[in-house]
Amino acid sequence: MMMLRSYGTRVTAILGLAIGGLLSGCSGGEERAESPKLGQCETLLGATNVEAALKTTGGSDVEVGGTPQADVLADRLVREAKQWQESDLQHSRYTGCRMDAFEDDRISGTVDVSVKWSVLSLGVMDSPENRRAWRQANESVYVEPEPGPARMRLIAACAVPGTIASQPSDLPLQFDVAGVSLGTELRWELLSAFARSVVAEMDCAAPPVIPAALPAAG
Repeated sequence: MMMLRSYGTRVTAILGLAIGGLLSGCSGGEERAESPKLGQCETLLGATNVEAALKTTGGSDVEVGGTPQADVLADRLVREAKQWQESDLQHSRYTGCRMDAFEDDRISGTVDVSVKWSVLSLGVMDSPENRRAWRQANESVYVEPEPGPARMRLIAACAVPGTIASQPSDLPLQFDVAGVSLGTELRWELLSAFARSVVAEMDCAAPPVIPAALPAAG
């Protein structure tokens, strides 16, 4: 099995936890005491979203990887943006949360959310091909509901102070969520919550507004 950065040990995911207990944020529950990384996923993605995602996988155990806090992700992204030049086409991918669910030592489902600086620019969104694939939420946010099987992607402009002038349009943020067991609505809930968590820590000159609802097709 492929290991991502900072992979955690397997922990028991109590999928029947009450929503109220998940939202309480207290550390006294068995789940939070055994799985601090799962708690970090809840902070990034929303506790009810994580619970719903785990239920779709059909597993009784979950192995959690990634999950640095939003401010750590933002710091890495900002440092990378300040070093960026227009000729740079390679960007680091940062895993916010990866949850591999198991049933009898067999992976029953995986949920993965990540962020990186995109190789796509906002300018390419106006091409006929991209207009069919992408939905525009507002002037700085675009969503691609199906860039690949069981995936969803969001692009958001974020002007980072101290970067070159073309950075906001030519180096937007790219958020991805993947999970075969997730439906479109739940993918969007996870993706939008993750994007809001990271953007809130980015100190963008003009913070992008992540909509509550998935933008409708044009």
